[in-house]
Parts: sequence; structure tokens; C-alpha cells
Amino acid sequence: MKKLIFVLFVILGTSVFAQETEGDSFQKKAVKLIELTSGQQFEIISEPIVQQIPEESREDFKKDLNESLNGLYVKLAEIYREEFTEAEIDEILAFYDTSVGKKMVATTPKVMQKAMTVGQQWGMELQSIMAKYMQ
Repeated sequence: MKKLIFVLFVILGTSVFAQETEGDSFQKKAVKLIELTSGQQFEIISEPIVQQIPEESREDFKKDLNESLNGLYVKLAEIYREEFTEAEIDEILAFYDTSVGKKMVATTPKVMQKAMTVGQQWGMELQSIMAKYMQ
């Protein structure tokens, strides 16, 4: 009987360890994907915030900000877990490891800045359209 209980604990423990290891693997991959696709965007968005901090405190603030972002990435990884399988994340990461994937990561900040300008211009046009219907 003791042997049976011991065997059950070993099987249960191995199963839980395998699930945790698989979860950690998925989380690491999802965080890597988030860093590749959104990391630079978070840096761009956070720069005006950093500039509001007194210069003598900025480096310490940036360290805290980066720790906060790491926590955010882990939370976002859970959303990826709900929407993608680990195999799909592997395929997406494989794309970002290609030359065109690397180019996409490298050019995304420039594209975003240009897109924000276009979006602002469109917003002004939209206000004119809205004004036509608000009279």
C-alpha cells in the first residue's frame, strides 16, 4: 500500500512539474514575442513619461519602469496563452527570426511614428465630417 501511494505521488508530482515546465516555456516564448513586437513601442510611449522625471532620478526610474514592464509582459503572455497554442507561438517566433521578420521589428517604430501622423491628420478630417452632421 505504501508503495502504491508513493508511486501515485511520484506520478502526480511528475505531471505537475511537466505542466509547470510547459507553462514556463510558453510564458518565456510569449514574453519574447511581446518584447519583439511591442517592446520598442512601449519604449517610445514611455519616453515622454521618463522626461517628466527629474534628471537625477531618471536612471532609477527607468530600472523601476523596466521591472514594471516585465510584469506587464508576463500578464500579457497569459492573454497570448488564451489565444495561441505554443506551436503557433513557435511559428510566429520563427517568422520574426527570418530576415523579413527582423526587418519588420526594426522598422516598426518608424512605421508607428508615421502612422501616428497620418492618424492625427485623419482625425482632423473626421472632425470636419462630424461637424457637417452636428449642425
